[in-house]
Amino acid sequence: MSLNRKAMALAVGTALAAPGAYAQIKSPAGSDWEFYGKFYPELTSTSAAGATSVGESVATLARTPSGGDAIIHRWEMQPSNTYFGFRANKDLGGGMKAIAQLEQSVPLDEGTVTANSAGLINTFGNRDSFVGLAANWGTVRLGNMDTPFKRFGDTLGFLGVGSGNFVSPNNVIRRVSNSSPSGFNLRRTNSVDFASRDFSGLQTAVQYSVGNPTESGTAQNGAIDPAANRNPRVISMAVKWEQGPFYAALAAERHFDLFGGSGLTGNGSVGTSNAGNASVNSKDTAVQLTGVYKLGVHSIELDVNSKMYKETGATAANAFQEYKNRAYEAIIESRWTAQWRTAFSYIRATAGDCKIVTNSCSTAGMDATQINAGVTYSFDPSAYLFALYSRLKNGSSARYNNSAQGSPNDGEDITQAALGLAYSF
Repeated sequence: MSLNRKAMALAVGTALAAPGAYAQIKSPAGSDWEFYGKFYPELTSTSAAGATSVGESVATLARTPSGGDAIIHRWEMQPSNTYFGFRANKDLGGGMKAIAQLEQSVPLDEGTVTANSAGLINTFGNRDSFVGLAANWGTVRLGNMDTPFKRFGDTLGFLGVGSGNFVSPNNVIRRVSNSSPSGFNLRRTNSVDFASRDFSGLQTAVQYSVGNPTESGTAQNGAIDPAANRNPRVISMAVKWEQGPFYAALAAERHFDLFGGSGLTGNGSVGTSNAGNASVNSKDTAVQLTGVYKLGVHSIELDVNSKMYKETGATAANAFQEYKNRAYEAIIESRWTAQWRTAFSYIRATAGDCKIVTNSCSTAGMDATQINAGVTYSFDPSAYLFALYSRLKNGSSARYNNSAQGSPNDGEDITQAALGLAYSF
């Protein structure tokens, strides 16, 4: 190891050991480095009730009710939005900078990591991580990043939480039921992202990402099906305008061959889900409008989106073809004093409409609502105590899920509460 590399390793180690004193350093290459993060452990109580009874009629795309509640009442500690990261930049002259970021979630509650079959940690850099160039024309980045749909539409958050917590609206407003492939609140790998400069409060952004072939559901025993006609990719774009107390954003996103619709279909049985059918392609689309208005100590946000999941090429009688729904959110956050802050939100997803190849398709009971409430007490801007409450009510055919415990049964309602301490550095 060279002397410069030893010096850099020592500097980074020192920053990790004492972030308050050594959060920013200069590397031997002349780049400015910053170490930052947020620790957000919370003690959470989760309970559930109201699952749809065995034999009760449910929607075409729902699972057959098994009866009973899948989520048990328990207390646990969760790390939620706990992460750390490194940022770097270097002035290249002519108004241009090289920029980089490496960000990682941290299992603060248990200290465990996940590993692949080779025993290697495979979650490093699992939050926004990229390299890019910034200039007076805008910023271009390559890496693993939030889409513009997420960045411009998930604006106010909930008392400093944007996602990764049970009070996040994304589990209801930006996906359908308990289907991860249906989500439109993404951090995409293999992405190229461009954001324009700010023109008097107006800014645009676009991102294109390619995926791994296994995203299309064509992997068989770890091998890619050579006959699969799949090209998984995502294109996301958004425009926002911010002036004084007003903020408005319009975002659109399209998923190719990610099979969000097949992800809705009960237990994914043959003849219903198309994810394993190499002759089928999917095209899922969402459009979202976001508005925020600041009135004194209050910030009010309204969101509405429309989502459509479409798959072509299926021939089985009960194979999925199309599902579409709308979802809404209203949130108010109030900063009463420098110490006290509160937030309340209401989220609703409609039951929507669906089509399968030959038979009729019912969406009865595929709706859901979620209400959240929270309060924080700040010791200073970087450290605060918080209390949160959420109730997610599923329709008789819905399985929307904001619990870290597992998946609910059809119609199961989830109630959660938490106490915690957050510290940003």
